[in-house]
Formats: sequence, C-alpha cells, structure tokens
Amino acid sequence: MEDRLNITDIDQELNPDFCFKLVMLGDSGVGKTSLVKYEIKNSFICNRDSTIIFEHSFKNFSVLEKTVRLQIWDTCGQEVYHSSMKNFYRSALCIIVVFSLESLDSFYKVNNWIQEIQENNTEDSILVLIGNKSDLTQPRIIPKELIEDYCKKNGIGNYFEASAKTGENVHEIFKNLVKQLFIKYAMPIISDNENRNEEKDIVSPFRKNLFNENTANCFRNCFCYNQ
Repeated sequence: MEDRLNITDIDQELNPDFCFKLVMLGDSGVGKTSLVKYEIKNSFICNRDSTIIFEHSFKNFSVLEKTVRLQIWDTCGQEVYHSSMKNFYRSALCIIVVFSLESLDSFYKVNNWIQEIQENNTEDSILVLIGNKSDLTQPRIIPKELIEDYCKKNGIGNYFEASAKTGENVHEIFKNLVKQLFIKYAMPIISDNENRNEEKDIVSPFRKNLFNENTANCFRNCFCYNQ
C-alpha cells in the first residue's frame, strides 16, 4: 500500500487533515528560497536578497483522499541569526539542509547545521540533504563520492540533487517528503482509527479530543493545528 501512495498537488486552499512542519536550513546563497518558490510557484524566481530570519509558505497535497499541508519555513543562513532560529525549528518533523554544488565551503558547513539540529531538535525528524544548482555547466566541484561517503557516515538516507533554476527534481523531492511524512505520522493515526471502527470520525490533528492519551502526548508538539 505504501509503495502505491499517489501524491497529487491541490490548488485550492482546503482545510487540511494533517499539517506537517518543514524547515529549510543552509548557508546564505545556496538557493533555499529559490527551491521553495519553485515548488510553490512552479517557476524560477531569482532571490538576490537574503531571507530575514524566516519566511513562511505552504502547499497542499492529496494523499489517500486526505488533504495534507506542508508548512514550509525558509530560514536565513546568516550566522548572526542562528541563536534566534534554534527554538524555531525545534519541533519540525522534517528538516532540509541545503548546500550549493558550486560551493565546497557550503558543503563543509553542512556538518555544522546537522550538529545544531541534533542539539536542538526535539523530534524524530526526517532529515534531508539537498545539493542545489545541479544545472552547473562547469566541471563538478564536489565529487559525488565525497557526498555519498558523508551521508553514509552520518546516517543520512535522504540525499537529492536539484536545480531551483531549471526545476530539475524539485517537485519530486517535495512529493517524496510528503510521502515519507504521511507514512510515518499520518498512517498510524488512520490505522488506529480504522481499528477502533470509527470510520465516521476522521482523526485529525486539528481535533485533539479524538486522540487517545498516548497519541495525543506523542503528536501534540509535532503537528500544527488550530486551537
């Protein structure tokens, strides 16, 4: 069933059944904002100004007739703001670290970001590494073997290369993440609901009264929901 999950975009602003918080991290200039804007707008928007601490956007998807909202928090990469961001991405269920395939320095700094995540994130988050600017025309600066070796040593199972300029692999990455998030966090709740024969009562993170005690404690700080 999990292999057959169909993830489709939703243009309407429907109320979501599940809402997952995703945070973008990485040095300034690596293309975090351009990746987000390509996913949302389906076109390349050159972003010459640095993000001021963070920007928020969202996109809805349909999975198994459920509306899933990906709440994307795009953060600035300037070191002066790092202390302000630590509490901000603490409860994220998915964290993307971006580096530029044109910058060896941005790749070496990935380790700093991951250490910061390990020190401050409180959830069993899905960690993703993206090498942006795969459209480079000059000889490759960062050998793929170096990246693969780093991922292997640090247990990073999600590594992708993409181009926010051409759109290469951008939509595929975000749909893959929605699938992983849905399988990890939504499907257990749906299965629990079905096992209790409560098919008429859709279990949603927005309706806390439908959680059993253990589930509520587990997911209260993970999902975004309306009060």
